[in-house]
Amino acid sequence: MTQHQEIVYGYKDEGSCRQHFSLWMDSGICEPWIKVLHLGQKLELKRDKTILGEGEYIDGIYFLLDGVLRLISYDEEGNEAILLYITEKNLFGDSAYFNKMPVYAIFSAVEDSIIYYFNRNKLDHYIFTRYPELTSNLLEYMAYKVGVLLHHQCEVVSDDVLGKVCRMIFDIAKYSNFEPIIHSKITQKEMATALGLHRATFSKVISELKNRDVLEWITKKEIIIKDSIKLHKYAQNVFAL
Repeated sequence: MTQHQEIVYGYKDEGSCRQHFSLWMDSGICEPWIKVLHLGQKLELKRDKTILGEGEYIDGIYFLLDGVLRLISYDEEGNEAILLYITEKNLFGDSAYFNKMPVYAIFSAVEDSIIYYFNRNKLDHYIFTRYPELTSNLLEYMAYKVGVLLHHQCEVVSDDVLGKVCRMIFDIAKYSNFEPIIHSKITQKEMATALGLHRATFSKVISELKNRDVLEWITKKEIIIKDSIKLHKYAQNVFAL
């Protein structure tokens, strides 16, 4: 077992909610939906292009087959808040489908993405009736997203700045399977925005992590972790949900 594997398994062994409620959502939670892709409409979303967010009502549910999306909300003054990152083989738009409210939050592609759209007719009269296991999966997934959003709220208000920066970096590293050189899909500026930090504060923490020999370097596109054990240690202090 490698050092990185021990760290990942360590989260589970300690019973931490961190493993499940990361801002960078786990991939493949809704993978069972692949069996009904033939019932959906295939869409392609290029990097930095957006879908939804114009106050429209959703009459269906989306499945992200490949890629990463960020969910963004803006206040009246144009300030941006990043709520979560949806990874491949997961659903989105499900909450708006059921609550029948207009959607103003924007789904933006972190990278080129492939999406399938299931309309209400296919969902209500075919998928939900013939594939009860997908209904169960959807309910579990929606409960999981509640945990993600609650955890993110705790992160934003937390004064453990070092810890939440380390948690963000750890999550990105985990998503990249702890490659020696991690090709980050988002910039440091975006990481700071997602954590509710000023860019200068985020940069100060990054410098501190370099001085503590936790990070080798971090640029707009690459991250090299020098000491994964230290990163894991600083990332552990979290709110319990």
